Amino acid sequence: MIINGGTRSYSTIQKRAFQLFIYGLGFESRSTKIASLLQPDTKIFALKMPEIRIHAYDRNVRFANTRGHAVISDFKDFIDSVLPTWFERRRSGHVKIGFDISSLNRLMLVEILIQLARLCREGDEIEVYYCPAAYEEPNWQFPQIEKLGPINPAFSCFNSDPTRPLCLVFGAGFEAGFSVGIISQLEPMLSYCLWGTGVDRRYDRAVRRANFDFQFTGFNTKTISYDIKDPKGAFSQIESIVYGLTRDYRIIIIPMGPKLFTFLAALIGMTYFGDVAVWRVQHSRISPPDSIPGTFCIGTALDISLMKEFSALAESANTEARTTLALGTSDLA
Repeated sequence: MIINGGTRSYSTIQKRAFQLFIYGLGFESRSTKIASLLQPDTKIFALKMPEIRIHAYDRNVRFANTRGHAVISDFKDFIDSVLPTWFERRRSGHVKIGFDISSLNRLMLVEILIQLARLCREGDEIEVYYCPAAYEEPNWQFPQIEKLGPINPAFSCFNSDPTRPLCLVFGAGFEAGFSVGIISQLEPMLSYCLWGTGVDRRYDRAVRRANFDFQFTGFNTKTISYDIKDPKGAFSQIESIVYGLTRDYRIIIIPMGPKLFTFLAALIGMTYFGDVAVWRVQHSRISPPDSIPGTFCIGTALDISLMKEFSALAESANTEARTTLALGTSDLA
């Protein structure tokens, strides 16, 4: 799914000629960092997050309006109409698309990836960017888990044998006690805890502390680190783990921690469409922290051919489901 990836200096972004760029417009200071570096002829969609007027929210909105970005308040309309219309009206030839996942919520991140897989053509290019935040001391309060379930219907593990034991693959962040709470709730036979390293040692220590130094007493849990600065290597690492588990387990991936892990989890869901579930956790946040952009970003180039393969499988599954539903309805008539 990934052609190449790694750290990028912000100065290189100014040299990238995108025809389309999408980013999340919210309260984080890093929200507009990459968008501020783009060439003026780029078509830029700023997807407005829920209005939480703290930190850099007002400044970011003013920036987007001043620069003439297309500010999107209705995400469903963007997915159903605005984005498909842009692709229908695109010029002939190939297009280069940039997608900044840094300040998007996980539902939107995954939905956009699925839609880009459907709308792009062979020969198009997609580059995904993530700005790791500069380190700030976390809030060590224990969040409350409010909702747990599939992040998107496409990643619901509909082909997996429900009689197989459950294996949980989850990303660890510095939400205190979160990982233990999820393992306790789902009670998997086997778990893999993946935690991102390589950006800041203080972040690494905070993740360890929040996850009780990865001492998941009473649960069969393996802890593995991945390098946030090497998305291609991290994807291969996770894919290798999942590949070895698909024969014997039902697999649920829960992407916590950096947004980059959500991105990687979505690509795994595409690679193992129907056989691996990707879930999300909704939790309480009393006072969301700001995220100041660090000194570099991470760029990842995607393989359009493999994304188109996923899109074709998803469309076939949807057609089959609609046909089955129609037959069932006619039988009841």
